[in-house]
Amino acid sequence: MSDEVAIRLPNAADAKALLALLERLQKESDTFSLADADDPISAAQEADQLEQIKASPKHLLLVASLGQRLLGVLSISPTRQGNVGELGIAVEKKYWHLGIGTALVDEALYWADTASQLQAVGLIVQTRNVPAVKLYQKMGFVRTSTPPETVIDDDGEHVKAIEMVYRLA
Repeated sequence: MSDEVAIRLPNAADAKALLALLERLQKESDTFSLADADDPISAAQEADQLEQIKASPKHLLLVASLGQRLLGVLSISPTRQGNVGELGIAVEKKYWHLGIGTALVDEALYWADTASQLQAVGLIVQTRNVPAVKLYQKMGFVRTSTPPETVIDDDGEHVKAIEMVYRLA
């Protein structure tokens, strides 16, 4: 097994491992949630989705891997505005504070700047997730003028969240 964490595009062969990672992330974090968590898909369906995402100029999906083990994931998906992508990221807790989140976001912003037609990348982050807010600020995201909103976490708790944006050149 390699000692280097790789940031890369996932392929169809990663489908089962990616589904397992997403399940682990759902269980260990109350700030990470999946839009389709109640509608599970098979590894074959996930493999098909991975290939579609890879072929799309409007979507990005990256994974962080240590050897064959997936330990982080990042996505950029188009929003209704069309020229703004929404960023989502999660890294397994035991790999926090090792620069993996920074590396994922850095690679995603490079893609957005050089390979996409996006004008900005935005996100909504829970204010209690202080490490994530600091990461986004460090990477150049700024808080928008949109007032804080309340989101519901996976435990049904109402928590404050803010919108942040990274403007592309």
